[in-house]
Amino acid sequence: MNQKISQLTEQEVAWISSQVGEASNFVGAWSPDDAGQPLSLPALDRAFAAWLESKETDTKTINGVINSVGVAFGQFLVDDAGLSWVIASDEIGTELAVHGLPGKGDILVYPTNFVAKRWERGEANFLEASFEQISRQVQEVAHTHATNPPNKPWWKFW
Repeated sequence: MNQKISQLTEQEVAWISSQVGEASNFVGAWSPDDAGQPLSLPALDRAFAAWLESKETDTKTINGVINSVGVAFGQFLVDDAGLSWVIASDEIGTELAVHGLPGKGDILVYPTNFVAKRWERGEANFLEASFEQISRQVQEVAHTHATNPPNKPWWKFW
């Protein structure tokens, strides 16, 4: 599969920012104890779990929640795990993703798809634990690459 990684446009950056704002509103609506607090993964977990219990059926609402929660999750990966927002394209399509360690591990996470898959399964309380796991994996890959750099060809002595 031939994959292309592209930088975001200004419009895409603005959309991400608006989705993070929507995630804060979502938390305020579905986890009132967390309303007015800085957005956090535990608060997103609580709000998403409460929202799942509502058994929402409106497709537009479901997509809106998946987008805002997924983008907020991705923003935590960008802010705290050292990944960057990108557009990833291949033969199947084009999607917003977070990417890290280019050329050294090429970690790629599709945050909205990540949340959508859990919604399909009715899974709750996965954001904080998944963030910790992904962050740990990013650190492990970075450490492995730093301590075991790719071998130089035998004929290069420098």
